[in-house]
Amino acid sequence: MPTSKPMMMRRRGYLVAAVLLSVWIVPLAAQVGRDAAIAKAEAVLKNLQDGKTADVVKEFDDRMSKELPEERLKPVWSALVTQFGAFKNITERREGQVRGRQAVELILAFEKQTIVNRTAFDNAGRLTGLEFRPLEMALLPANK
Repeated sequence: MPTSKPMMMRRRGYLVAAVLLSVWIVPLAAQVGRDAAIAKAEAVLKNLQDGKTADVVKEFDDRMSKELPEERLKPVWSALVTQFGAFKNITERREGQVRGRQAVELILAFEKQTIVNRTAFDNAGRLTGLEFRPLEMALLPANK
């Protein structure tokens, strides 16, 4: 049975998210402050929006650098916009621990859908994870 174009687009978008790696193995010994972590996650997002993927990969830890080279990162933002429509804004910022790592979840509103962008950091503030997932896959509790 042939797959419909919207279904293929949805799968492709979630595949893009799956390509972005999450390396959550070693617990943090220390972490950057909440506001600094959120600012760093927002800077990563802004660099992706602006096509400055070289600036993003500079922030990767060694494992992320090996597993997600810049050429694989370059098409991610345009694929998100293609799938979800124009980016509108960040509706919420969450910070906390996910699988032993400091993480920030930015809730991103696009024209067609709201998704979660999760960024994880090691104790030196380097990126150890970068994901775009459906909103229902957010792991950190909503702000009260």
